[in-house]
Amino acid sequence: MVGSRASGRERNESSASLSWLADALGVSPGSAPGPVAAAWAETRDTMREPRNQAVAHPNDWTSDPWLARGTGITGSGMIPTWIPPDGIDEWPAADLTGLLDVFASSARRTRPQTLAGPSEAAGNVPGDAVAAFLREEAGAGTDGAAAVRAQHVRAWLGCAVGPLLREVVLTPGNGHDALAAAAAARLETPRRVNLPVSWASANQFAEKYLDLLYNLRTSADGRLAFPDAADVRTGQGEGWREHWTWLSRDLGLGDVREALRTAARLMRHPPLVEGLLRTVEAQDRRLGMTALGVARRWLLTLKAMAWLEDATAHEWEHVRPRDLACFAFNALKPDWPRRVLGISHRSIDTKSALSRTDLWSSGRCAIDATYVPSWETNTGMVWGLFGATPAIVRVRSAGYEKSAWCRREAELTHYLVERADFLAERWVLDLVPGDLTALEAAHNARDPRPRPGAAVPVPARRPAPYEVPVWTPGPRPAWQTAVLRASAALRVINTLLADAELTNRFVTEFLLGDAHFPEPAPTGHPEGWQAYRSIFRELQALAGGTEPAVRLPWGYSAEQTALDVHMFRRLPHLGGSAHVRAGSGTHAGTGAAGLRDVLVAYEFLRSEWPSVAGDRRRYLAVDCRDVRPGLWAGDERLSLQRGLLAVRTPVPVWIVQRAGQEVDTWPIPGDHPIFTEHFPGQFSWMAGERDDRAAPSPGSGLEFSPALAAMIRRSGDR
Repeated sequence: MVGSRASGRERNESSASLSWLADALGVSPGSAPGPVAAAWAETRDTMREPRNQAVAHPNDWTSDPWLARGTGITGSGMIPTWIPPDGIDEWPAADLTGLLDVFASSARRTRPQTLAGPSEAAGNVPGDAVAAFLREEAGAGTDGAAAVRAQHVRAWLGCAVGPLLREVVLTPGNGHDALAAAAAARLETPRRVNLPVSWASANQFAEKYLDLLYNLRTSADGRLAFPDAADVRTGQGEGWREHWTWLSRDLGLGDVREALRTAARLMRHPPLVEGLLRTVEAQDRRLGMTALGVARRWLLTLKAMAWLEDATAHEWEHVRPRDLACFAFNALKPDWPRRVLGISHRSIDTKSALSRTDLWSSGRCAIDATYVPSWETNTGMVWGLFGATPAIVRVRSAGYEKSAWCRREAELTHYLVERADFLAERWVLDLVPGDLTALEAAHNARDPRPRPGAAVPVPARRPAPYEVPVWTPGPRPAWQTAVLRASAALRVINTLLADAELTNRFVTEFLLGDAHFPEPAPTGHPEGWQAYRSIFRELQALAGGTEPAVRLPWGYSAEQTALDVHMFRRLPHLGGSAHVRAGSGTHAGTGAAGLRDVLVAYEFLRSEWPSVAGDRRRYLAVDCRDVRPGLWAGDERLSLQRGLLAVRTPVPVWIVQRAGQEVDTWPIPGDHPIFTEHFPGQFSWMAGERDDRAAPSPGSGLEFSPALAAMIRRSGDR
């Protein structure tokens, strides 16, 4: 049983901060309406107008940065609509009348949480919370509970106000006026960006400005790092991967709560509120909407945090701390389409029958096998089915309680019913597999009472999800992984030496020769330069000849080196134990195999992926369906697959397995989404292609020795 020692007198800091923020923004009950309340009323009512229901959306991953979108079904498919709630601090409601009429005896409403009143937050603005957090973070190191707590704090701040405004919150001292001015200036940043043409038409309510604001970052040298439009998936860029990764790490309930309380105290930030209030009344309509959107997401984040803070004081039998964190965080991600129905079921009992219903292909229904994650972890993906879903159906098959995930889902939804829920209205239904036909009929017969000009109500059936481009690398021969590995090692060394000729000499004299080099090796590998020496000597033995098998060409440009440095930053540090899949209970030592695999992935991403990717909206998948557990860790042909699961790839990486393989128990770094095949054709929506490349890409930009080039030709002819 997972429990936490929380004082019964300890107040909910997140709830107190929510009350403080609502009062500061002038949106608390009973307060005189301020500019935020007026702007929300105007924006909400404009969104609801019939002429605004045919929402323009670009040909990419549609997002919901306002957390206020619904779905309309037309003859050509599913389109986004606007369904903003009355209150700025509420999630959209759903019409569940038909569903509840059919299953009235099986439905239970969850209990809305009770939040702190204004008096509980009075005089509660901390003076040195920022300095205290920064001191603790500086002393936390890169791993351990303190480091994970600090990253939890950053994740919640980023979710609430975005990375740029998070920097304002975490700026010590500097004076109220200066920080307020900085906040106002950063709110204007998206306006200075030339939006892609596909985005400009979808910015009626500053949606794309908000997408930018919640994904813009500053680099180490202080410059803005702009996300590429193709890399922002349903409003989430790569920075969100870091949020999900840290929230999915093992951490005690007390540590999760302490991180929440720290983040909540930091969010009582008067200068940031003043910056928002200044901007929300700007003459530029979209600039004002940008500030309003931040205010809404800040309020909703604190509401979810208040729920989570209370939940960490509960004693749990099956639910883990990371489940709670990811459940709450999912309610705040800018994902579309917003599901109305989430189905908790034991796959082996129910999935085949479920696939034969319209529920399987509905954009309004959340089912694990048809849910496309963005940058979520596996834990994040599973709780994404339920985080902000107004109706949760538990299909109580005979074996439901045998599934660890079903036990977690049942326990958490029981808590929502009996204790507290951050949604104002949510329903939990207990059904049996025989009820699926009736559930399908109720789902298809819904009457959304459309306004004139709204989408025509038809069953919400569509290919679910739409065909998603997924690229799956196949096994590669050992010689090919050796070429990729040595090529990457050469580039990595050049990031250290920054001179192509010096790098070539270093490899020849120190790594292929016997000279000793005393400085530490890149990536912090425990075997140091000996690990790199083995890599170059293996390739040399394969290729033969006396000339070094691979070299940097003369005139290797600064642009090429910059690409190498960029890719190097995607490699993990290999100096200690590597964090492997959450839940496996093991940590894999990073011996030579760790370095060897990540270098193969490095060179693939550096040289081959740009030409393979084409449409960068695609995903990568590691297909384990034909892999035996005993072969995974050591098979040289799978080095690329292992490496892709260990580095920070530029696109999300999934794992595909067969039922019963239990890949989650294998020594795999991280917590990648796992798709489990229970019947043939289950993942037909993955428009995949498998590549078994016969030779290194000609665009690698490296020089191969005559002996290596001849070996590659011979291998390609076989």
